[in-house]
Amino acid sequence: MFRVSSLCAFAAIGALTASAASAGTVVVNVGAESDIFLAGQTSVPTDFPYNPSAPGAPGDGAGALPVPIGVTAGETLDITASGLASCCYGVAPYSGPAGLGGTSSISGYGNVAAYSGPQFPLVGVFGGPTLGTSWSIFVIGAADTLTVPTGATTLYLGLPDSLGFNDPPGYYNDNTGSFTVDVSGVPEPAAWALMLAGFAGLGVALRANRRGVAALRA
Repeated sequence: MFRVSSLCAFAAIGALTASAASAGTVVVNVGAESDIFLAGQTSVPTDFPYNPSAPGAPGDGAGALPVPIGVTAGETLDITASGLASCCYGVAPYSGPAGLGGTSSISGYGNVAAYSGPQFPLVGVFGGPTLGTSWSIFVIGAADTLTVPTGATTLYLGLPDSLGFNDPPGYYNDNTGSFTVDVSGVPEPAAWALMLAGFAGLGVALRANRRGVAALRA
């Protein structure tokens, strides 16, 4: 026969499990100026391309650093995104996370490899100190499910951009709009700590219950 303390422990475990199940979702805002080619950088470089009149000098800017999210190798991430973004101060059509259509061919920069794919979609890069210096850009679009590769510690979110969506990356400062991105599966250390504490409490309660039952039988 369980004591009240045991039942309370089971209730606590149920509550903590529900809390952990609902935890692990991060919602971030990825502005259209988020430069995916700056993944791994700690600040926006002043010598970022592209300026057609002086290659290597600042052009229309590197925009802002991409949005970083801490991840754990082997976990599965479910990502959904919504919103609208446009290049060229909003003169070009606004599009959703899937991009503008057409194709891009943009050179690599820093740790990030060259990109070839749709124009102006929501994209990601997995980065980490053991992944070398050729991090691959992948398209996320409106929804995607990803498995975090070995060695990855950060998922960077941003957009690929350049003059005419070709050649060296750049031209982020004239971008407008943003995407709201939900990433589920992100580890929540606090939630897991609560779970472990709950299981420890359950163990104490069960041991106390067994001692009580033994005393009644004596």
